[in-house]
Amino acid sequence: MNSVYTCLLRVVFVCACLYGTGLQAQQKKSKPDDITYFQETGADSLLMQADSLPVFRIRPGTELNILVTSMNPEVDALLNPKIPVQNSMGNLDSKQMAGYIVDEQGMVTFPMIGRVSLLNLTTAEAADVLATQLSKQVNKPFVMIRVVNFQVTVMGEVGHPGVLNVSRDRLTIPEAISLSGDLTIFGKRENILVVRTRDGKRTFGRINLQDRSVFRSPYYHLQPNDMVYVEPKRSKKVQAGRVFPFLPVIFSGASLLITLGLALFR
Repeated sequence: MNSVYTCLLRVVFVCACLYGTGLQAQQKKSKPDDITYFQETGADSLLMQADSLPVFRIRPGTELNILVTSMNPEVDALLNPKIPVQNSMGNLDSKQMAGYIVDEQGMVTFPMIGRVSLLNLTTAEAADVLATQLSKQVNKPFVMIRVVNFQVTVMGEVGHPGVLNVSRDRLTIPEAISLSGDLTIFGKRENILVVRTRDGKRTFGRINLQDRSVFRSPYYHLQPNDMVYVEPKRSKKVQAGRVFPFLPVIFSGASLLITLGLALFR
């Protein structure tokens, strides 16, 4: 029996040596790994930025936070209404600024000036339009506009899948993934899907976070209502198969049989 144990130990030792050698050889290779983001691709270290950053434009359904200041505090109070909000105790003792939702015609209804079209305008352009309209009745108005409901859905192999709602007009895919708890170890970093709907048409783009050229992708800057899907690796799919859940039981049974066999031949 000692010879059997000796043979088993030798086999385990040889396998361990081969595994360690394989790991060292793999580490010495310059080929990209499966985990690291933004790896070198042999190109210049300085990547040229896109010709222009994408510009957010107001569309139907956009919710805006509009703040107006002027030389008259009473007019400011009228133009900046606040609504009560429940606190953690369920009491309506705190207030926040009211949001303005752009309707299907691209219009918002604002105090003192009524309905105004903001469709396809940037936030800066919309602020200028409101300031021009208000200047007819208000002394030197200053308008600031902030997007409230920039929403992106992140699904798949991330720490916290769900709908992101950020209060700004620009969001990149690394930011969205970071806000979702980063990719899990099973997420495919080289093949992230971005689904975008615009004017009734749906497009599908792929993002490779392992490649630095991702910064030049048209899907690097996300748009409102984009969907980001991180596909699982093959190893995760195998885990979800029919055989894998039973492997611990199979190995336990095999171990028990080997133990009984050794006990019988001892």
